[in-house]
Amino acid sequence: MDKELLVPAGNKEALKIAVINADAVYIGGKSFGARAYADNFTLDELKEAVSYAHLYGVKVYVTVNIMIFEREFKQVIDYILYLHSINVDAIIVSDIGVISYLSKNYPDIVIHLSTQAHVNNEAQIRQFKKLGVKRIVLNRELSLEEINKLPDIMEYEVFIHGALCVSYSGWCLMSYFKMKRSGNRGCCAGICRLPFNLYYQNKKVPLKNPYLLSTKELYTASYLEKLMQSKVKSFKIEGRMKSLAYVGFVSQFYKDLMNQYKETKKIVIDKSKEKQLEYLYHRKFTEGYLFNSNNIMNYESSNHIGGKIGKVINVNKNMIQIKLSEDLNQEDGIRFVKANKGMIVNYLYDKNKKLINKASKGQIIWVDNKLNIKTKDEVFKTLSRQLEHFYENISIPKIPIYGEIEVKKDGLWVMISDKINVVQQNFMIVSEPKNIVITKEDILRQFNKLGNTPFSFLNLKVTIKDKVFINIKDLNEARRTMINLLKQRRMK
Repeated sequence: MDKELLVPAGNKEALKIAVINADAVYIGGKSFGARAYADNFTLDELKEAVSYAHLYGVKVYVTVNIMIFEREFKQVIDYILYLHSINVDAIIVSDIGVISYLSKNYPDIVIHLSTQAHVNNEAQIRQFKKLGVKRIVLNRELSLEEINKLPDIMEYEVFIHGALCVSYSGWCLMSYFKMKRSGNRGCCAGICRLPFNLYYQNKKVPLKNPYLLSTKELYTASYLEKLMQSKVKSFKIEGRMKSLAYVGFVSQFYKDLMNQYKETKKIVIDKSKEKQLEYLYHRKFTEGYLFNSNNIMNYESSNHIGGKIGKVINVNKNMIQIKLSEDLNQEDGIRFVKANKGMIVNYLYDKNKKLINKASKGQIIWVDNKLNIKTKDEVFKTLSRQLEHFYENISIPKIPIYGEIEVKKDGLWVMISDKINVVQQNFMIVSEPKNIVITKEDILRQFNKLGNTPFSFLNLKVTIKDKVFINIKDLNEARRTMINLLKQRRMK
């Protein structure tokens, strides 16, 4: 079974990064999605997003996965019909009433059942199969062993990386009871990430670590071979509210491992890249319930803690001296663990206190003591400016295409293909030569001028059977026509 990498895109900028490595992306509109506080997409932006993703061969799934009130039902159905009209590949839904209605009235709409529906047994799966559901996003409490025992009547999707919820999938009401913000309506306040007091028999229990309900981050790369061999169809990365660098790096990290397995049937993890994952977002990692871990909770911190890069070896009121165990660059973010304080390294100095813009593993460096640090401490990197800058300025790879051109007295015949779509046309733009004849080099030069288009010729074959003249302007117009035809075909 071909495996799908499903990547989050919380806004238009993230979508452009996501399509580089994704097989599919999941996005949300301004309403009815479980991430109400992500930037999300307007109706027009959703249409543009679908066209853009399809251009790069990437599927688009849209979240409509909150619980629906009666007063909203017609509006929700109208919204889903709009999504269907713009060629969204699937709708992610959790409300059983909506699914039942769509099944009876619009059976051609592809439905993926959201993890909010909390599916964890065969009876549920068979019932949703009857309702026309194509895929189920299984709840995060299931192990891979349990998943592999499920019936082969449905596509299965699981989360492989990102934030975990302390509650059962889709069943949390803590945010609503405490702040009238329902997670099942896309408005979770993240109550579980706050510090708590613990009482036993009406007496307060002293706590060293107060984050009693805060989970670690899911990380499954070490088990990806087992996932590649499993019944799971789609590997989902959490993170519609994360940075561009997170979306880009995490998706590339897992895509590279998936490709590695396809080629060698083995996976070897690059430890330096694993370290960079910690800089992007890290509450400590766990393999989760997916692999029967008991190591789920992070009682020490609910925030991004980064990855260790060194230790403080000397400190005064003006400067902090650090022995590095990993590289550090100017403008990186760092955190002092015991002091629980963080800062951006605006100025970085070598051991002689001369300004530098980067330092390597093993070096002794100085930074300004902006935080009034007073004791020796461990130093973690919480922001890699190098990674952020790379993904803020990344170029989207060109789509490879192939072409054949034949020149005869009765016209210029052009065929262009991306190995899936084929467009071809004959252009009546040739004439008898007077002083100049068109050459193979002329045609190759003009057709390879693809400029700002998303395409690049991997191979272009030109055959000239008759001596003719073609105006360069007409050649350029023929190229533009063919490229637009292929572009429109891909964007459907």
